[in-house]
Amino acid sequence: MQLILIVQVSIALLAGELAGSLPLGAWVGAAVLAAAPALVLVAGAVLAAAAHRGMDRGDRRGVERLYAVQGLMGWPVTLALATAACSALPRGLAPALGNGGVAVVFMASAVVAALLVHATTWSVERRVRESSLMRGLDGLTPLHPMPSLASYVLAQARAGLLPMLVPLVVPVVLSEAARTAAGHLAPDFVDAARIAGGVAGALLLFVLVPLIVPPLLGLRRLGPGPMRDDLESLAKHAGIGVREIWVWPTDGLVANAAVMGVIPGLRCVMLSDCLLECMPREQLRAVMAHELGHVVRRHLPWMLAVILACWTLAGMIIAPLAQELFERVASGVPESGLEAAAHTAGLLRDGAVLVAGLFIFGFASRRFERQADTYAVQLLSTREGRDDATPEAVDAMVAALGTVALLNRVPPARGSWRHGSIAWRQDYLRALAGRAHGALAIDGMVAALRWGALAVVGAGIALGVLPI
Repeated sequence: MQLILIVQVSIALLAGELAGSLPLGAWVGAAVLAAAPALVLVAGAVLAAAAHRGMDRGDRRGVERLYAVQGLMGWPVTLALATAACSALPRGLAPALGNGGVAVVFMASAVVAALLVHATTWSVERRVRESSLMRGLDGLTPLHPMPSLASYVLAQARAGLLPMLVPLVVPVVLSEAARTAAGHLAPDFVDAARIAGGVAGALLLFVLVPLIVPPLLGLRRLGPGPMRDDLESLAKHAGIGVREIWVWPTDGLVANAAVMGVIPGLRCVMLSDCLLECMPREQLRAVMAHELGHVVRRHLPWMLAVILACWTLAGMIIAPLAQELFERVASGVPESGLEAAAHTAGLLRDGAVLVAGLFIFGFASRRFERQADTYAVQLLSTREGRDDATPEAVDAMVAALGTVALLNRVPPARGSWRHGSIAWRQDYLRALAGRAHGALAIDGMVAALRWGALAVVGAGIALGVLPI
């Protein structure tokens, strides 16, 4: 979902530049843009009907197929957005809406499609939850009333879309606001104002996210008791200041956790209600230790450096290659077509830079997650007075990942752009048993990524090619 949203936001923001790249009229572009949510609705309805028929026969394969296909529906939607963006539609909308309005229209189509995914899944989700009612009555699982269709869709949007869209959109909005203001007040500083606005938006989120997220997601404080004492003791043992531990109310729909904030006085940890209700105590400790690992290893600030380095490196590699390729091709292009060819080449170059940057960032992010998994095992082991990874600590982290996959209905072998597959992470963790805490290969790899990122950013500054 995160990767899809990043690509969709990029397409929406670049729609003005992509306009006219394909020989498609504005009405064709509008039809393609409208077809994206319609495709999701029809495909979801067909798959949901098949899932219901399968459940009538006691066959759950249709349910698994529904969840698997719905998880991939973002890509056809993204293709439709890209096709519409390359048509004449953005040029037709721009005079009335401006570039910002065009981006909003395109993102609205993507958001509607994402909401329809949840809407078409609701009836199956309700039936699956009802089928587990007897287990809940036996005390094996907690009971949550199934929300109405509207409440379910809004809850999924709040849990899945908002936390990802806000960090992407806020810097862009502030950047455009600063650019517009500078255009009226100081036209000579438009570019500088645009960059300053984007940086200010990123820094604002970076510092204030622990204050923004709780009201955004409706978080509530984890009440006093053995659970809170246990988690706070774990944070104290790690030497990490945590201002608050929040419960994320999702009606049992989401099993996830996160740490927020780089300032100790604002830093907090968020655990979804599903985790707290369904996980054994030792697995919850492992999840908490994993989140603390992100803090101890300073992943958040280093991740910002890695993000900047990824697209800087991609640009440094691809831009000269694209220039050389264009010069070769341009020799055979008539002079009348040079401008269009240059425009197309620039778009292809920027698309290649985006894809390469995402690929590099995904590799780095998965190693950060692996290091956090490693730290969780180390922290749980050191609490027992051991300087090597104990089988109990390894088992707790492996089991926690398995429970997260089960609760979120994610096949363990399914890949994840930012985190890696659950099975990949579990296999690595099992190999840690009995290993001493020092000098692990993952720590050396992450250190290389960090210093490599600094070197690339430094080179980008020197060459003036930073992607901002």
